[in-house]
Amino acid sequence: MHLNRMNRKFLFILMAVAAYRNSAAQTNGSSGIWKAGVGYTYNYPGMTGYSFAGEYIIPLTEQFEGSIGAKYIDLNGHPRTPSVGEYVRAKTLDFNAYWLPLRSDAQLFRIGLGYSFSFYNTKAAYPLTIQTDGKQTTQWPTLQEKGTTTGINLIAEYEYIIPNSCVSIGLRAALYKASDRTYFIGPLVGYRW
Repeated sequence: MHLNRMNRKFLFILMAVAAYRNSAAQTNGSSGIWKAGVGYTYNYPGMTGYSFAGEYIIPLTEQFEGSIGAKYIDLNGHPRTPSVGEYVRAKTLDFNAYWLPLRSDAQLFRIGLGYSFSFYNTKAAYPLTIQTDGKQTTQWPTLQEKGTTTGINLIAEYEYIIPNSCVSIGLRAALYKASDRTYFIGPLVGYRW
């Protein structure tokens, strides 16, 4: 299997984080957080939809966390012409690192940077101008494409921990990679164990 240089570096970092997490769990018994959310997703004018996201967060230190997650992104619209419905559907595998600048017993704020591996399926229309006998007409042929891409995630998240409970609720805003840059905002729920 061929891995490019960036993917090899990222795989090395992931294994180092997992090894560190394993040793930290044995010494201080810290737990992880399962989170899930759904939200509004925007790609460009006329192309909107929703995303489902799930994530497991691993505490690394008091101020830093790492995570592995997955998303399903479904965008639809008629951004170029009303005659063609376009879409983007993507499944991603995400690796994120978080810094917690604000943390208390009841709430926290995360700022994250991550890397996504995206597997997408798109349908897009493109204008084709044809001149016949001095008359110009525009047709909208479609292009369907399946592919993979990788990219950076930028995440900001507020989480409120419900008192005397393992459950938390919050709000996430993010810039993700699907087939292209995708904006996301939506609620989330977390479970600490």
